[in-house]
Amino acid sequence: MIELVYSPKWFYGKDIAIDVVSIFVLSLIAFFSMQYYKLNKRNKKHLFLSISFFLIALSFLFKIATNFTIYYRMLETRHFGFFTLTYSASKSSNVLFFIGFLMYRMLMLLGFYILYSIYIKQNKVNIFLIIYLILISTYFSRSAYYIFHLTAIILLIIVSFKYLKNYRKTKHNTNRWLLYSFVLIAVSQIIFVFIKIHAIFYVIAELIQLLGYIGLLITFIKVLKDGKKKRKKRYHS
Repeated sequence: MIELVYSPKWFYGKDIAIDVVSIFVLSLIAFFSMQYYKLNKRNKKHLFLSISFFLIALSFLFKIATNFTIYYRMLETRHFGFFTLTYSASKSSNVLFFIGFLMYRMLMLLGFYILYSIYIKQNKVNIFLIIYLILISTYFSRSAYYIFHLTAIILLIIVSFKYLKNYRKTKHNTNRWLLYSFVLIAVSQIIFVFIKIHAIFYVIAELIQLLGYIGLLITFIKVLKDGKKKRKKRYHS
């Protein structure tokens, strides 16, 4: 059985709207990262950033899909003594929900792992091992809600710590905003863990997560603009 956690009734539909905004924001980040990679293909970092944010955006699409149920119609036959009654009935299928639920978690963790792997260099054996463990944890997290969020928290904390070290070294505003953004996303995952205490935590976590992604978008737009300014200066000089 998949363990369900519901948002407050007054928040129904609003969480889908937030997820749609998150998809839009993450897609823009993936686009800007890819554009930056095209300008400097020697730096593979932006290529992997683009892939990771694309996977996270895709995961939200599957999350939205879990809010819908496929209905199909079938003929049923009932016997009442000498009478046989055949009628059309609506049956619900949870196939879309199960697929969306698992794909959401798997793609989200893979996206976070790619972010992690950008800053923590690993060999191919470790990469395949971690991906395998992510797939296994995603499957078993169907009945253990905390496994998914704890895994996400660990990956995000490591990425945040890496940006903290980079900011301390460079004191660059870009690293500072990246740090703030990833800390917000990590905090949102921590708050998701407490949803069972009260449904309001779901609302808080969703909003903080959205703020984190918007912070990332603003940061990447600034990086792209700074890159264009530097190229213009080189051109004119």
